[in-house]
This record gives sequence, structure tokens and C-alpha cells, in this order.
Amino acid sequence: MNSELLKNKIVHINEILENRLPLGDEFGRICEAMRYSVLNGGKRLRAIMLLESFRIYSDDKALEKKIVEPFVTAIECIHGYSLVHDDLPAMDNDVLRRGKPTTHVAFGHAMGVLAGDALLNYAFETVSEIAEDAEKADADLALKVLKAFRVLAVKPGYSGMIGGQVLDTTVKYEPGVVISGYDELNAYGRRIEDPAKLKFVLRVYELKTSRLFETALMCGAILGGAGKEDTALLEEAGRALGLAFQIEDDILDLTSDAATLGKSVNIDEKNDKDTVARILGIDTATELVKMYTEKAVDSLKKLNRNTEFLQDLFESLVFRKL
Repeated sequence: MNSELLKNKIVHINEILENRLPLGDEFGRICEAMRYSVLNGGKRLRAIMLLESFRIYSDDKALEKKIVEPFVTAIECIHGYSLVHDDLPAMDNDVLRRGKPTTHVAFGHAMGVLAGDALLNYAFETVSEIAEDAEKADADLALKVLKAFRVLAVKPGYSGMIGGQVLDTTVKYEPGVVISGYDELNAYGRRIEDPAKLKFVLRVYELKTSRLFETALMCGAILGGAGKEDTALLEEAGRALGLAFQIEDDILDLTSDAATLGKSVNIDEKNDKDTVARILGIDTATELVKMYTEKAVDSLKKLNRNTEFLQDLFESLVFRKL
């Protein structure tokens, strides 16, 4: 991965967010908390994926500015709100995020809840502002915005990202539960006493992490004019990448330190939470990271488009340090 190129893309995303996140006098405190939550560092992976998936299909800079940038803002708001709520005492009860105090620590518990709420609402406020303009421009553009809007609403919702968080926080795997799919895990399942537990954990990851990667890749492609087949391939890429990313996160939780990660470590062990790394061990978990990353890159290659940057980005996430 060209680190300078990636750095420039992160700077560009941060400029978009700086300009589009709200400021206010009467509501200055909540705006401050929202901006703190989103602008407090971050790799901007989802925003970059959304923008780059659009660029695979379109080089229309005016459309990118007017239509795509609001979606870039929206997905970072949704990701930001999910992190703010994840860190709350009722969830992971974490005090460190991106090397700084978490939002509820910096602003108080109530403001942490409200900042997350506000970011979620602002995501759709931002995107809804462009819907009327798109309709006036032409029906085809309006349909693209509507399709992308639906992906943005559904995949992070109760049956997607939030559903994954529900399983992660309130539902414990019970022996004998049947989880369908994940046939690629059969060889690994033979190494452990209860293979279904591994599938259950992967199901949590697919929902809470993959769904937002899928959202980013699909929204950008839809806005750029991708067809159903290509959009489905990007959805597959997002699913596989999310699984690889979250398993690597498990490994880092066991092997890294708070100074490097910018967040607390050994949280899963302290909470006695099942993870792929704890179930299979670090070496085998590393094998799965490679396997799912390869699946994600293979899906990109099937597009027959210039996806070199996204391929490099996906591969750079393997064995990342933070």
C-alpha cells in the first residue's frame, strides 16, 4: 500500500467531514460532542471505500462533490455513532478510543448517548438533503440515490450491524445451536470441540463489522452506476473483508498494547467473550485472516475494473498494527 497516497485520501476525507459536520450556537454542546466523536482520529476506511467504489464506475467530479460526499459524511457518522455507543458503560464500558478519552468520558454519559443519537440522525439528514436535488436533475440519478439510501438505512440497522451488536452483548452461544453457512470453516471446525461456536462468532462479526463495509462499497458503486452483478460482488468483498478485519482485531486485542492501538486491550478476555482468536488460537486465526482477505480481493478482481487501490487497501489490513 502506498502510504503517502492513503494519507492523502484520509486528509481529503477529513476535509469533507470538517466542512459538513454541524456547528451551532444554541446547540453548540451537542455539535461539539458529535465533531469530537467523528473527527477524533480514525482510519476512514469506510469513507475511503465508498469514495473509491464510486470512482471505479465514474470520474464525474461534480457528481462526486454533490452526491457522493454527503454519503461519505453519512457513513462516517454512522460508524462514529456505533463506536460512541459501543464504548458506553452498558456496552463495552471503554474509556479510550483512538488514543483519547471516549465520548462519554469526555462529555458525560448522557451526552455520549445523545451524541450517538445525533450522529445517526445527522447521517440521514445529510443524505436526505440531496434527494430532492437528484430528483430535479434526472430520474436515473434519483433512483441511484434512493437505492444507495436504502442500503445505508438497512445494512447498519436492526437486522445488520445493530443485530450483530445485540448478539455480541446479550446473546451467548449455547451448545447444540445450528448456524448455517460458513462451509469454508469445516477444516478449522474439526480442530475444536464445538464447531458451531466458531460459526456463531463469525455470524456476529458478519453482522456487526461486515455490514458496514458492505454498505460503503455498495453505496459508492450504486451511485457510480454499477449494475446488480457488480454490486453483488462488492457486497461479497465487504462481507469477507469485514470477517478478516474483525478477526485481526481479535488478534490485536491479545497481542498489542493500548499505546499502539489507541484503545484498551484484553477487553474480550476481561469480559470472557468468545472470539475467533480465543477459540482457535492466534496462529489459526491468522490463517483465517489470510483466507478471508483473499476471498475479498478475488471478488474485486471479478469486476473487470481498475480496483488496484482497493485491492492494495484490503491486503494492507492483514497484520496491521492498529
